[in-house]
Amino acid sequence: MIKISYELICYGLSDIGLARKNNEDVWHHLPHHCFYALADGMGGHKAGEIAAREAVFHLCNLVEKNFHDSHGLEIEDLALVLCNLIENTNSHIHNLSKKKKDFQGMGTTLCTLFFHEAEALFSHVGDSRIYRYRKKDLELLTFDHSLNNAKKKKSKKFLQKNILTRAIGAYEIVSPEIGVVSLRQNDIYFMCSDGLTDYVSDKEISYILKQNLPLQKTTDFLIQAAKSRGGSDNITVVMIAVT
Repeated sequence: MIKISYELICYGLSDIGLARKNNEDVWHHLPHHCFYALADGMGGHKAGEIAAREAVFHLCNLVEKNFHDSHGLEIEDLALVLCNLIENTNSHIHNLSKKKKDFQGMGTTLCTLFFHEAEALFSHVGDSRIYRYRKKDLELLTFDHSLNNAKKKKSKKFLQKNILTRAIGAYEIVSPEIGVVSLRQNDIYFMCSDGLTDYVSDKEISYILKQNLPLQKTTDFLIQAAKSRGGSDNITVVMIAVT
């Protein structure tokens, strides 16, 4: 793998949306580790908010401890480490859900991006998404862990409310999806909660990206597009440009 010289520019924004009383989306980044994480919580009595926050910061703490000397390591080895850290995070949230009655049934989506030398390591559980925008082409890197997505394969008429088939904390054991892609200069990677993608199509997202605006304005436009269509859910977008 040929190493490339690059810098990462990040901008993220989380909006409560038009109908929710609290924001159950959480995102965080570790600039020194080139690591980014986003979670969209679920559960009543603010349990979803707690699940998302705990998942993101528990995982980030683990990354700081385990990725402090990642230079020279193969991406495949780092993928195995990340998988173990996410499984640890799942156990942490699952154990929390059993401690209080109000926490029962809580869980969260979780997606991450880690930039290492000439590659990006990505992971996800649930239906928060990761995209790559390269040379005016938008590519979805993740596949939603949802009943709705599974049913679409069988029937285009399936309109049931989206139900997650995989989430952090919902079960004692969870298997994250993990992948690796090569980096190129001028790539844009972005993570988002379903508060965006439930209201804004990939075609519309691509159109906004093609305007070639600064990351902050692009993020603002994406969130406003979701809100202009009803945007009742929390909406979070985190964009990372490879420059």
